[in-house]
Amino acid sequence: MSHIISTSGQHPWNFTRRGGIFQVQLNTVEDLRALDTLDPKLWVALSCPVNDLEIDRRTLSLIDNDADGRVRIEEMLTAVQWTLARLSKPESLFEGGDLPLAAINKDDEEGVKLLASAKRILANMGAADATTISVGQAANIEQIYRNSRLNGDGVIAKDACDEQAVQDLIGEIMDCLGAETDRSGEPGVTQEKTKRFFDELKLYDQWWTEGEVNTRKGEDVFPLGESTPDAFKHFLAVEKKIDDFFARCQLAAFDERAEAPLNPNTSLYSAISDEDFSLPRQDIERLPLARVAPTSTVPIFEGINPEWRQRMRQLSEKVIRPLGIGLGDSLEHEEWQEVKKRFGAYRKWRQSKPETRVDKLKIQRVRDLLKTDLQDKINALLDEDAQLAPEMKAIDSVEKLARYHRDLVALLNNYVNFKQFYDESVSAIFQAGELFLDGRECHLCLRVGDPTKHSVLASLSRAFVAYCECRREDSPAKFHIAAVFTAGDSANLIVGRNGVFRDRGGLLWDTTIVRLIENPISIHEAFFRPYVRTGRLIGEKIEQWAVTRDKAMQKQMETGVDTIGNVSNGSGQSASSPAFGGVAAMLAAGGIALGAVGAGLASLFNTMKSLTWWELPLVILGCILMISLPSMLIAWLKLRKRTLAPLLDASGWAVNGRTLISAKLGRNLTTRATLPLAAHCHFDERVGVRNSL
Repeated sequence: MSHIISTSGQHPWNFTRRGGIFQVQLNTVEDLRALDTLDPKLWVALSCPVNDLEIDRRTLSLIDNDADGRVRIEEMLTAVQWTLARLSKPESLFEGGDLPLAAINKDDEEGVKLLASAKRILANMGAADATTISVGQAANIEQIYRNSRLNGDGVIAKDACDEQAVQDLIGEIMDCLGAETDRSGEPGVTQEKTKRFFDELKLYDQWWTEGEVNTRKGEDVFPLGESTPDAFKHFLAVEKKIDDFFARCQLAAFDERAEAPLNPNTSLYSAISDEDFSLPRQDIERLPLARVAPTSTVPIFEGINPEWRQRMRQLSEKVIRPLGIGLGDSLEHEEWQEVKKRFGAYRKWRQSKPETRVDKLKIQRVRDLLKTDLQDKINALLDEDAQLAPEMKAIDSVEKLARYHRDLVALLNNYVNFKQFYDESVSAIFQAGELFLDGRECHLCLRVGDPTKHSVLASLSRAFVAYCECRREDSPAKFHIAAVFTAGDSANLIVGRNGVFRDRGGLLWDTTIVRLIENPISIHEAFFRPYVRTGRLIGEKIEQWAVTRDKAMQKQMETGVDTIGNVSNGSGQSASSPAFGGVAAMLAAGGIALGAVGAGLASLFNTMKSLTWWELPLVILGCILMISLPSMLIAWLKLRKRTLAPLLDASGWAVNGRTLISAKLGRNLTTRATLPLAAHCHFDERVGVRNSL
């Protein structure tokens, strides 16, 4: 049912009543232009999530201006208005697909830049004669920018300049301060990092100059010249360990009884003897540097803890010998104190070091960089890059327009209205694929994050929902779907039942039902439900009675056997045992029950014989209606209120209407297995066997 609503001075909207609400139709460019005048209360959706929809996520992210993961009406209107302004022939939006270059608005300043950028992209890709540009071409950032040393993003890569000195400097900046990623995917530097790098060079140079001044005043700040920082690192690596060793030795010299406890117990070696010693071991590293004895000498090469041998050799090569303090294979306590003293002024000066990350560089390199004009050269490249920013921004706009041209109308038909959902020939963007289970194909399947949370709100939909876990052997990722069954019955839909899910990409996933929301599926099912329940109840009672009687019979037989055994042993007990009396009583009770049932059936048949031929069908029909009508009425009330809105709301949408799922639509959303028209059916299995032979 379609209606046209228009008032003076307003756009004549076309509405179609679907799902219990009036849904506006977007059929013309004029409809899109007037979309900002449409009352938000007439939009089917007020917002939708960016994730878990069957539409390009990048498109939704571009529309989501505030990047909060949701697309709202204002953002949708902004996307529509921007797109219409960029196109001189917006009619092509309803066709979708690749963006025609002829459709770009040449009367719009941004459109002119956008068209030039689109042609440049196509030329870079070897398609200069193309009349359309695809999303894949417009979004291929790496190929677009790989031949452009400057691309307007404010990041300069090494290859932005041919001068080796500039390239070396860019490499040093990245090494010290970290790199930014250029649009082409290459690492580079920004103006901010370049300025910070040279500011830190100046601070580092000032700090080093202060040390040199103190040296000239008589303080030995740099005992090893430019090698002092590196030597100090090796000194610090062993300082505490050597101090610990000398302290242990002094204690052992004070009291010889301390020597044994200060050395490792042999039980430690026994405990770790079967372990792997080819890897670094912290338990051995914690042992003393060498064997503790009443001595004031620490060995450097021999008898040293194996985890510390390399560090002690570095100390000897980088510190002790260059200082000219120890030339042998050991270090006396006095010599060690002299080493610490020689680094005293440097340690004090080092504590005043400013927080910089350029100390990886030698001081001479720092001073050489401060004397050059390399910073000005990098800034010139950055300025040149900034001048290209508008042109490169237009390249980004090409991708945006290409995506909107392909997806915008389809998105509107899943947002302003639910045209695609109610159209049998296409699927809505929230329909994730098809579930094959229990001889049915379920088309209304939604991706969900947590079935437990989703089911709380989804239960208000009055629909039968099966939550399934989907998995594949070649994919570590699992996900869940909510499949809505709208035809057939629920007899075989139970937790643990397996099926197959086919996503929109055609991939097949193994599925298992993990949770159910049980509601009536059809009137047909509701008609037979009382009989199914009664039959199930009778079956359960009969089974329960049979099990109980079987146990009783077994017990009575065991009692009878015991009684006969006692009689044969001369116990004197009568052969007319109570066990046999119990069997007789049971048979008598069964006869009485059968008699009562027979009497009841006889009374029913006599009553039916007294009816005329035309009264008999009415009585039977009345009995059937009396049993089935309440169940059918309840099912009808629920089915007429079955709605999509709570299912989508539970998935993060904000749906503005009821969006009912009618019986006709339900039959289309869940299709049952049917035999092909040309199929040959054999109802006698033996005939089929003979034919096959």
